[in-house]
Amino acid sequence: MIDSVLIIQTAFAGDLVLTTPLIEACAVCLPGASIDVLCIPSTEGLLRNNPRIRHCIAYDKRGGERLTSVLRRLSRIGYDLCLTPHRSMRSALLARASRAAIRVSFDRSAGGPLHTHRVPYDPKAHEVRRNLSLLAAVGCSVDTDTPPRVYPGEREDTELARILDRLQGRAFICVAPGSVWPTKRWTTDGFINLVRMLLPTHAVVLLGGADDRVLCSSIAAAVNDVRCISVAGELSWLASAALLRAAELLISNDSAPVHIASAVGTPVVEIYGATSPAFGFTPFAVRHRIVEGEGLDCKPRAIHGGGRCPQGHFACMTTLQPGRVFEAAMELLAER
Repeated sequence: MIDSVLIIQTAFAGDLVLTTPLIEACAVCLPGASIDVLCIPSTEGLLRNNPRIRHCIAYDKRGGERLTSVLRRLSRIGYDLCLTPHRSMRSALLARASRAAIRVSFDRSAGGPLHTHRVPYDPKAHEVRRNLSLLAAVGCSVDTDTPPRVYPGEREDTELARILDRLQGRAFICVAPGSVWPTKRWTTDGFINLVRMLLPTHAVVLLGGADDRVLCSSIAAAVNDVRCISVAGELSWLASAALLRAAELLISNDSAPVHIASAVGTPVVEIYGATSPAFGFTPFAVRHRIVEGEGLDCKPRAIHGGGRCPQGHFACMTTLQPGRVFEAAMELLAER
């Protein structure tokens, strides 16, 4: 009998959002089981208010806590089932420390013998469906269309009201120009020109984390219009989700805001550079459009992009014209 479940996802914010369907499916397939999630401190806030989760266990793998310390913590708790979407050796060690009799990951995951069950990793599937496939190891039949979910609450609604006051009742589009990986970022000039195209019909809210504050401020300054504001670095994850839920649309690079928007049902225009929709990280269960460079034989390179273009020209982004992104946005808005 499975009474307790640990899910390990210590990757980026978007990856954690794409793991929330697995959390939901566990609750449906294993009613009564307690579900804990191990993630990194910077993403933990995404899971606040989630009614399916008993505890979030934060582990700072970048140096805030020794691996041996969190291994001991997990061992003291103990679980019946451990599901590990994250495929690193560190995650395999964490799974083993859980003392779960059933430890499930992918056949491409590191630390194979540390898992008791390994399911096929389908590179052509969406990441949501790949994660859900882990439950096949314990005989669960799941809804493969289970959407990502996050749960903004009253605190986030209060933060949202402050931003809506600044917009003075205007309908708005969120634009997220940042990314952890430089090769995932469309050009600053591209975003400036896109925002100018959007302003006749919509206000624009530039969205991002603290690392995106300078970029978003520079775009807002160049546009120089009261209908364009930046909230980069001002909002928690769930406040960002509340903002996206109120938006008409999100336009974003291949980054976490895409998946947060999907989790609150907001349509998305996603811009791809060095990565590719074929890797399975597109918006899930919402209306969307994909815009990417055309006629290039040098991409995709990697799931996460990289620090620089290996060809040295970055043509996948520099040749992408604002008009194409604008047209995709207008198509989505027309479908309402």
